[in-house]
Amino acid sequence: MNPRNVHIPQDIQGHQNQVEDGPFDNFDFEKLRQVFVSVWPWVLGILITTMTLAFLYIRYTKPIYSAESILKLDIKNDANLLGLQNPLEQDIKGLASEIEILRSRLFFSKVVDAVGMDISYYHPGRSHLVDERYGNSPFEVKYELKNQTIKDKRFDIEIINDTDFYLSCTALGGQIGEIQKFGKEIITKDFSFLIEKSRFFEEQKDLVDFYFVINSKGSLVNYLVSHVTVEPINFNANTIKISLSDFNQTKARNLLEAIDTIYLEFTKDAKNRAVEQKIKFLETQMEKTSKELVEYEDYFEKFTIQNRTTDLSSDLTKTIVLLNELDSQRYNMREHLAEVDVVGENFRNDRPVSVFRMPARIAELINNYNDLVNERNLKLNAYNENTQVIKRIDQQIEIAKSSANDRLLAYKNNLAEDLKELNEKRSILESNFVELPSMGTSYNKNRRLYTLQEEFYFSLIQSKIELEIARAGTVTNFVILSPAAVSSIPIHPQKLLIYGLGFVVGIILSIFFVAIQFLLHDKITSQKELEKIMHAPILGLIPNYKQEKLANSKLIVTNNPKSSISESLRSIRTNMEFMATTGKNQLISVTSTVSGEGKTFIAVNLGAVFAYAGQKVVIVDLDMRKPKVHIAFESEKVQKGMSTILIGKEKVEDCIQESELENLHFISAGPMPPNPSELLLSPRFDEFLEKLKKTYDVIFLDSPPVGLVTDGILVMKKADLPIYVVRADYSKRSYLKSVHNLISNNKFEHLSVILNGVKSGKGSYGYGYGYGYYED
Repeated sequence: MNPRNVHIPQDIQGHQNQVEDGPFDNFDFEKLRQVFVSVWPWVLGILITTMTLAFLYIRYTKPIYSAESILKLDIKNDANLLGLQNPLEQDIKGLASEIEILRSRLFFSKVVDAVGMDISYYHPGRSHLVDERYGNSPFEVKYELKNQTIKDKRFDIEIINDTDFYLSCTALGGQIGEIQKFGKEIITKDFSFLIEKSRFFEEQKDLVDFYFVINSKGSLVNYLVSHVTVEPINFNANTIKISLSDFNQTKARNLLEAIDTIYLEFTKDAKNRAVEQKIKFLETQMEKTSKELVEYEDYFEKFTIQNRTTDLSSDLTKTIVLLNELDSQRYNMREHLAEVDVVGENFRNDRPVSVFRMPARIAELINNYNDLVNERNLKLNAYNENTQVIKRIDQQIEIAKSSANDRLLAYKNNLAEDLKELNEKRSILESNFVELPSMGTSYNKNRRLYTLQEEFYFSLIQSKIELEIARAGTVTNFVILSPAAVSSIPIHPQKLLIYGLGFVVGIILSIFFVAIQFLLHDKITSQKELEKIMHAPILGLIPNYKQEKLANSKLIVTNNPKSSISESLRSIRTNMEFMATTGKNQLISVTSTVSGEGKTFIAVNLGAVFAYAGQKVVIVDLDMRKPKVHIAFESEKVQKGMSTILIGKEKVEDCIQESELENLHFISAGPMPPNPSELLLSPRFDEFLEKLKKTYDVIFLDSPPVGLVTDGILVMKKADLPIYVVRADYSKRSYLKSVHNLISNNKFEHLSVILNGVKSGKGSYGYGYGYGYYED
């Protein structure tokens, strides 16, 4: 073994070996490998678990099949051939509007009404999977419902034999009646069922359990909404793809065929729906306008009857003429009345009376009166007033006068009545004359409104005719490029995808698991890892002892001198010779951070290797709290040793014990003292070491762990070569802080490290030792 086997950490080598680090130079691949080796059963378990879950998912997921068809849509309107503008052009919005129609609940409700899916039949099948008996149910149900709430409720049928079955419904409280018979009507307060066997009964009767559901229209529409997919293929070519997914292949294909067929009429109705609404609106307006026109016509009729005219301008002129005539007549009538009054006054005063403008009868009576007066005057010339002749004439005059007065008074009264009638007529004409302008305005206004309503009515008729022509001219050019077809391969679950996903998820989980274990792993596993974090030289590696499980430290090199452990210890012995400053290793301390890292095992067996080389060696057990050296030599515990030597009770020579190896001796710890640290600080300890140096070539001091007590540090200060033991897969990285503190605080410049318990393959830089060559 040459000196290059002693490894000095890079941080204390100076700049002689500085190289540029790569991106992965600081990553500990060896640690990753060790972590993976330790957890690979878990990784395998994760992969098996994810693949098993994928298998179970496929096993217990019912396959879904998809029926697909491709349609080419084109809306034509032949109304343009008639020279009319197409009212539908603004309602057609391209392929997107067609897709929305196909997705609409209104369209699906039409499909539900047409296909007659009011009853669905099922067989429970294996596990939780349910098989729908679409078109091949062993029985058929005819029903009449009295309670609509039982729709969408499950009715279970258990077939007993060819004629009998049980019927039950959880929603109705369980079993319905006793044993029921096929072909016999079942009547309850909620329903009336007639269940008859179908032609598929014989081949399925052994399945026993079935159930059926009376579907509501809403549930069927929801089914189509969730299972039908419409997507465009080519907007320029107006092609779309309709797909329907279902557990039953036949059902998927039949429903899709029905959708394709129903869409032909539905799309035409959908395109004409706007026109129908417009026509309906026009009909409503026409009815309203017609009623208004009838009201105007009734007004005109009543106006004509009441006013006996329809020409109010002419009537106004005539009324003015009549008023003038009446005024003239009134004037003449008043003058005539004045004349009559004058005549009457003269008549009463016996003055001459004029008969001008008097009626003929009155004029005759007045003239008769005048003649009698003239005759009397003539007679007075011949006769005396008292004569009989004059008296008779006077009597005749009085009679004539009375008759004329009566007739004149009657005439005057008639004239007054005529004048009153003229006044009344004038008042009536005058009031009509005042009303005629407003009546004319109202009449003309109604006439104008009537004309507008009439024109509006004719325009409504024309628009309705155009819309009806457009509706009649609408043609749907609907081409099924690919009829409904169902693939034999289900669209869900996709086995390869699920298995691939399970594998990928397993790999990802495994990576996370390994990464977490890598981050949580804080134990030293290899020499490379130790060199990266250790600030002290490494003397060598001790392979893991696999021949037997050691409960305690044990001397094994005597029984296995050619084992890999023995060769490793010999290599360490050689390296220790290069580490010695005085040319001879006389005092060597062996310690560790905690108990169990193998310091006693290394001290005992390394001492044996030195003894084999012909040197006198003594192993001193200074771990007085937990001594193990005597156990390693398979010796009984004695009541004398280091504790009794340091208190002066025993001599050194009396406490030295021999081992099976000639040059190898040991001194046990003795009884456990209450003050081990104080004993090691006493001058007797220095005297003890000096005595040993005179007798032995190499002295191994098995000191207590420095991570637990300070005794080990006291011992290391006395040693020529302090050795620190680190155990692979046992010592934590944090333990190495103790080594760093020893180097920095206590100036242990010659402290060296031994990596113990290295498993096969964990060595590096040529320190695997070729275990196949040596005895294991």
